[in-house]
Amino acid sequence: MQRFLFVDYAQVIISIFLVISSFFINLLFGIPGYWISTALALVQIYVYTALFSYRLNYNMLVLIGLALLSILVNTIFEFFIIRVSERIESLGKKLSAEKAKRISYETTAMIEKTMSARPGTIVRHDEIADKSGYAEAVESSRSMALDPLTTLPNRHMINEHTDIKILNYKKAFQDASDMGTPCDVNPIYAIYITVSDPVRFSQSNGHIVVDLFIQTMAHRLREAADSKDFVGRIANNEFAIITTRLKDDTEVLLYAVEISKALNEEKDGNFFAGIAQYPRDAIYAGELIQHAEAAMYDAVKEDTDAKIYEPKEGEARTSFLEQLSIGEIKKLFDEAFDRDEIFMVYQPRFDADMNLTGFEAFARWDCEDKGRIEARDFLFYAEKTGHIYALGELSLRQSFETLALINEIDPELTMTINLSTTQLQASDLQIDLLAAAEAAGCNLKNIIIDIPSDGATMNVSEVQNTLDAFASSGITMSLDNFGRGYSSLNSIPLLPISLVKLDGHFTADLKEGTAQDVLTRSMISLLEEIDIPVDATNVSSKEQFEKLKEYGCTFFQGKYLNDPLPKKDIIEYIKDYKKD
Repeated sequence: MQRFLFVDYAQVIISIFLVISSFFINLLFGIPGYWISTALALVQIYVYTALFSYRLNYNMLVLIGLALLSILVNTIFEFFIIRVSERIESLGKKLSAEKAKRISYETTAMIEKTMSARPGTIVRHDEIADKSGYAEAVESSRSMALDPLTTLPNRHMINEHTDIKILNYKKAFQDASDMGTPCDVNPIYAIYITVSDPVRFSQSNGHIVVDLFIQTMAHRLREAADSKDFVGRIANNEFAIITTRLKDDTEVLLYAVEISKALNEEKDGNFFAGIAQYPRDAIYAGELIQHAEAAMYDAVKEDTDAKIYEPKEGEARTSFLEQLSIGEIKKLFDEAFDRDEIFMVYQPRFDADMNLTGFEAFARWDCEDKGRIEARDFLFYAEKTGHIYALGELSLRQSFETLALINEIDPELTMTINLSTTQLQASDLQIDLLAAAEAAGCNLKNIIIDIPSDGATMNVSEVQNTLDAFASSGITMSLDNFGRGYSSLNSIPLLPISLVKLDGHFTADLKEGTAQDVLTRSMISLLEEIDIPVDATNVSSKEQFEKLKEYGCTFFQGKYLNDPLPKKDIIEYIKDYKKD
């Protein structure tokens, strides 16, 4: 067009249009567009130079200048785009690094806070002669709190965090109760999340593909969850979120559904969530997470995003106490103590050769109006109303008095006392226990204190001095209910534990080849290797007794051996046993 137009300004207008066109070509097509526009400008320069040489038309110099301007503008623009892209990519990498650093810092801070008090409660075995092994054990315990694949808190840390939340809930409830005001603290929710995708988790994909997917899922879950919530990895493709922000099931169910949908990047139906609540569905951390897991499996079966835990038959509390206000329950407890309705019974404990080795004390409540109240129920409400301390005083006094009578017949028999996590935190527990033992005339070496498994994973700074004093005085401490919920072997070397009691629910089904059978046998073997004797509780049949004996259990107690005895019958029982 410029070749056949002899009007100078028309040629200039066409060149300006070409400059603008080349800019938009560069803008739309990126680097390919840049090379196209540059080639177009070079063709223009060639043509204009030839025309100028042919006719000495100085207007061609203006057109050459416009073509050079086109090349300059596009080059500057392309350089700018490249620099901006590099900057955006760099900022993206820094942002990801900062997020990872923040998550790692928050997790490490929680671990340091929880673990800081533990060195003082290492078992003082004589064979630990140097501090290097001690330091190595502590450092190993710290590192094990993080999941190495995802850098999220692992199952052990989830359990510890939940324990701390439960303790805070109990304290808030007690403070409100003491002040006579309603407790407005939110419940504690555990959300158990898994992915059900046989394609991604096929063995043919290999562990690298599976690991990458789990890492991706962990990152997306951390981003989808609220920053105030605690996120950790249970195992394999299973994760947990602990939250205290939400007030009711409706809110937490919507939250779980939102998280499931956020995780479902490609299609719906892969991610499932189960929800359990403290204090309604559980009384300790392991049970809370266990029930959330059960709800998750129900969600998988029903193919729904999220499901609230529903107790199975026989698990639901049907106690009349649920229908009473806290004030009414307090009054009922006060009357029970005044009427001596709460008392202790004692279950015999035997070794593998059926030799009587001691007794374990249990609290019972025979209410004048309601009859026998299940221990699980009234212990739960005793903690809520603050009567757990009065119950603990009664338990110590009666149990030690009975132990003194028992030792008059046999000075080697022991007495096991159960303490709740709340009692362990009481500042005067050490004084009260030692005073009660002295008043009854008991030998401290015949006393065994059961530390609940949920208390074994709590922040032990508040009970460190008490545990040290008990260990130094010769009192034996055992880890109770081991195997219920998510008890961990990690807690055993970090506490002055000389005995582990396997929970009856854990050893109830020991059929050959079942998961419980394999786990029970392996657990007893591991504990035997570190010289920790095992006490099997709730032994209900001869078959169960024989198997546990075969696996290496040291002590046994349960209905098969003998039901708990009241104090009035216990002396006669020991005398008859010795005659036999």
